[in-house]
Amino acid sequence: MHTYEPMPAFLATYLICLAPALTLAAEKPDHSLLAQVPDWSSADLEFFLHGSMSTEFVPEAVLRAFMRAYPDLYPTQDFSHLGALADPEFGWPVGFTHAQVPHLGGLNAVGVNCASCHVGEIAAPRGGAGVRLLGMTAQFDVEAFFGTVVVSTFRTADPANMKRFLAAYLAENDAACGEAGQELLRREWQKQEHKILDAISANPTGGKEVKPEALLNQIRPEELALDSKQLETGADLAALSRSMLKLCHNIRAALHVPDQPPPASPPNGPGRNDPWRLLSYSLLGLVTEPAPVKFGIVWNEDQRVWVHVDGNTRSPIVRNLAASLGLGAPLIGHRGVLDFAAVQRHTALSQSIRPPRYPWAIDTAAAGRGAKTYAARCASCHDAPDSSRLYPLSEIGTDPNRATIFTPQVAALFNKFFDELQVPGYSPPTPAPLRSTGQYWAPGLAGVWARPPYLHNGSVRTMQELLAAPAARAKSFHRGSRTYDSEQMGYVDAGPYLVDTKAAGSSNSGHNYGADLSADDKRALVEYLKTL
Repeated sequence: MHTYEPMPAFLATYLICLAPALTLAAEKPDHSLLAQVPDWSSADLEFFLHGSMSTEFVPEAVLRAFMRAYPDLYPTQDFSHLGALADPEFGWPVGFTHAQVPHLGGLNAVGVNCASCHVGEIAAPRGGAGVRLLGMTAQFDVEAFFGTVVVSTFRTADPANMKRFLAAYLAENDAACGEAGQELLRREWQKQEHKILDAISANPTGGKEVKPEALLNQIRPEELALDSKQLETGADLAALSRSMLKLCHNIRAALHVPDQPPPASPPNGPGRNDPWRLLSYSLLGLVTEPAPVKFGIVWNEDQRVWVHVDGNTRSPIVRNLAASLGLGAPLIGHRGVLDFAAVQRHTALSQSIRPPRYPWAIDTAAAGRGAKTYAARCASCHDAPDSSRLYPLSEIGTDPNRATIFTPQVAALFNKFFDELQVPGYSPPTPAPLRSTGQYWAPGLAGVWARPPYLHNGSVRTMQELLAAPAARAKSFHRGSRTYDSEQMGYVDAGPYLVDTKAAGSSNSGHNYGADLSADDKRALVEYLKTL
């Protein structure tokens, strides 16, 4: 267990994620995503990519104003520095959503859905068009995205930053006002400065007036309005500043971030997060050891009974309700503020995604030899029946944290939480949806070519490294590049984020299978794995 950390550590957790833009594919990617989902319509695909899960947590105009006011936090306008995939037609990256949200002043707000973490792009190994795939581990640094917005809300409580933010907000709300409008704002700020400073100092977190059982401030749309016409008639900037701080509180509250910062967590980088640690803290009030995992593979989910790397969840709807509540759907007492039908639709769609076929050349002769190695050395675990796919830590030898933090007591608390959860249309599943196994699941290897980095925590960069003795594996490597190395079966060692396998929860130990194979046998096995 960890103790609470001071504000500087919390800020450092998020600000450390800011880095040069991730390496992007040079060519326009292949967008024929429907090949993996033959039963989907085009409308289904669009809903999976941008349909709401009730997770919209920051008004669009406010987010764009943050981006203008704090360029050090937002070095790109399309979040490509965090690995997001562009979707110019939608106006925000793949996996971003928008909807009007009452607790955000009724403004059009932005959030993310499953696709932000489960749609990715792989750049061709030798140039040419890349491939965009459904259900794979995305390169998006989702924790850094949320963290950057949270840091922006805390920054804006500083009067100088509030002034900077309101100037950016005016530019977003009234683009035609130009420099004349900005001059009006400066004059009004100067006239009202004492009142503004008093308003900010009286309630810097925006949460003072909220009753604990209410969680959120009530904010009317007109309280967040700002344009040049209002400034011409003497807009009350103290009242506006007060409303903006209340809005900042609501943004944090929907993400279960208290007005006093939570314990610092180590950054996990692109394609990884620490979901059960975050959910344990935000929903149960527990602080566990770091246990990062790479974003799960969402292929053939309808063929599994228990999901996640330790086989701890058997209810698809509970899995996605947890995601919605963790990503911005408010929880007020036992009541989840979300559209259950939308979460159901996302759940049904995610159950029917099929693994992608390898899009480049395969050495079929070598693959034929590799098939024999696979049958002799891999199939007994990875093709076993569901009932015999769990393996104890003493046998598998991989980093234990993810398996050990989800104790029977934690499972019982989550089962109680989902039994008491109140969402219109939702009925608690029976039998209990969650369990503690203390073990790891041996996944099927369909589409394994598109699943690097390997092991549950993404601590081994390529398949060739996974087939080496643990002591011979790289102790650190870079993440963020989408360029594929077809011989190694993994991404090249490039990108802004450094994975340190000595960090808590990130060990690349264990799975010592295949180290005794010859180089030719390893290459043949890799070629065969491309056929799955």
